[in-house]
Amino acid sequence: MKLILLAAAATLLASAAQAQIGAPNPDLDKDGKVTLAEYQKTQASGMLRLDANQDGKVTRAEAEAASGRMPNGAAMVERMWGRLDANKDGAITRTEIDAGAKRRFEAGDTNKDGWLSKGEIQTLRQNRGRDSR
Repeated sequence: MKLILLAAAATLLASAAQAQIGAPNPDLDKDGKVTLAEYQKTQASGMLRLDANQDGKVTRAEAEAASGRMPNGAAMVERMWGRLDANKDGAITRTEIDAGAKRRFEAGDTNKDGWLSKGEIQTLRQNRGRDSR
């Protein structure tokens, strides 16, 4: 169990570091455009890494355990829950992750062309945690 929690914490730390250096690349097909489906898939794969018992949802306890070693980890989990746990059941499902990703995608698609450019992705990353919903 400790190994799983350490792996989840390492993944969460890596995700935070990757957001700062510009990876992972959500342009899965490498065509220079990030579609909603690509963005949702990338967001879900990152979040679901925290699913320690692999039941298809991330509980608040799983997220808190993974973020415990991060600076401001508790605040990050609080913000995440406020944005993603739509039904307030204490767990985040793929449906909720996809809905949150869709909101961010739509907010990030500043020219409303239906895809995110490299610049729009960079802006989303710079504003991570600042979006209200």
